Amino acid sequence: MSTIRAKPFPMLLEQSLVGLGARIRGARKARKLSQQDLAELADVGVSTLVSLEAGWHGVSVGNLLKVVAALDRLEEVDTWLVPSADSVMQRYLQQKFGTGSDRG
Repeated sequence: MSTIRAKPFPMLLEQSLVGLGARIRGARKARKLSQQDLAELADVGVSTLVSLEAGWHGVSVGNLLKVVAALDRLEEVDTWLVPSADSVMQRYLQQKFGTGSDRG
């Protein structure tokens, strides 16, 4: 019987998650919230928050967004992957819709 091995998590992704976790921890501390306090505000478990602050890749996107919302920073998510900052998306939209002025 063969053993299934997990693929190693890419280093750049891990660094991004660790940085995000540090920023979440900093935002929590700036608000003078304990991990317990923020976990309760976000309706997540303390272990989830600890994992998120540590940069663990297994935390769900839903729980990440709950924590971001509890820190009153959810509006920043709307700036992720915006077409205006993505040249590939801009080309795609241009090819699919043209200039946009005649899209009726």
